[in-house]
Amino acid sequence: MPISPRSLFRARNRMLPVIALSIVMVFVATACPLTKAGRKCSGQGWARDSTHILQCRAGKYAKALTFGDYARFLDAVNQQKAAEEARRNSSLARADVMRGTGTWVDVYDWSPTFINFKSAGAKPKFTLDRIDRMRDAGISTLYIQTAKAELPDAVLDRDLLVAIVNKARQRGMRVIGWYLPNFNDPAGDQMRLSAMVDLGLDGIGLDIESTVTELGLRNQRLVELSKWLRATYPSTPLAAIVLPPVVTDVLNLKYWPQFPWLDLKPLFDVWMPMAYWTNRTPASGWRDGYKYTTANIDRVRANLGDPNAVVHAVGGLSDTATAADIAGFVQASVERGAIGASLYDDMISSTDQYGQLAPMAR
Repeated sequence: MPISPRSLFRARNRMLPVIALSIVMVFVATACPLTKAGRKCSGQGWARDSTHILQCRAGKYAKALTFGDYARFLDAVNQQKAAEEARRNSSLARADVMRGTGTWVDVYDWSPTFINFKSAGAKPKFTLDRIDRMRDAGISTLYIQTAKAELPDAVLDRDLLVAIVNKARQRGMRVIGWYLPNFNDPAGDQMRLSAMVDLGLDGIGLDIESTVTELGLRNQRLVELSKWLRATYPSTPLAAIVLPPVVTDVLNLKYWPQFPWLDLKPLFDVWMPMAYWTNRTPASGWRDGYKYTTANIDRVRANLGDPNAVVHAVGGLSDTATAADIAGFVQASVERGAIGASLYDDMISSTDQYGQLAPMAR
């Protein structure tokens, strides 16, 4: 595993753990033979004298770093590994609240304020007895939208929202709040997310799909909002509810190019691709619950560069999904090691469809 002199000097000066780890691997692999600086050599191999690690440069061994530097490299590598392991374990513990079966409720169904805003005089279709229906059918987690960027409210219809949350808790369900920022008003987005946390929910999800703002600004504000969210609420379980990568990577490259996967990677505990195979046509080859779910989970992990990234798959839309579709969705979720699966959304999901999620129950 040859390392260029420039990389070695950069590692020595900045103590970069990645380069340090590479050096350690070289030392272990070569056993660092004993020699002297100035002796002839070939390639870019490694050796040592009584005080230094040597590297072959321009045909001669030259001093690269002292044993003290080497020890500090090892220490830095070990510290980073320990810190990363601690971060990973903490994230996995937080992710556990989104394990199992779930369903989704949005403000179009439960919020009188938003429904009247859209259509004067209209009334919510969602009622509290639907909580019993969910739970009796095996659903363990309710994902509920708490606000809309179009309205100034920090949370919509607080008293009713609290009643819904309390009812779910009484039935032994977890409750995750979610919100869709449009990235036009960062302060407003922060205000609504803070109000959601103040409700004392089990976790929160950031619904990342708005393309209102210009791409560069959109990415910037998404990353900034996500960093703020993690820094402000370090112990809160956070889910990134993301567009299906089959759409953004395969079907429509103009939808959200340069999505900042790696910037978001350390900030979220769970990744929730909106794998709505029902939005695809049979002619596309993607209207298949198993194929579409599998591909989206795989692509989320590939984009993150983490084959073990924690995924909870979101499927639907339920009203046009067949029993075979959902069976494929569940099979893909099980095979790919997703921690949970849920259907969008409750108002269009049947109890039989909820029952099909049973293999994902935890």
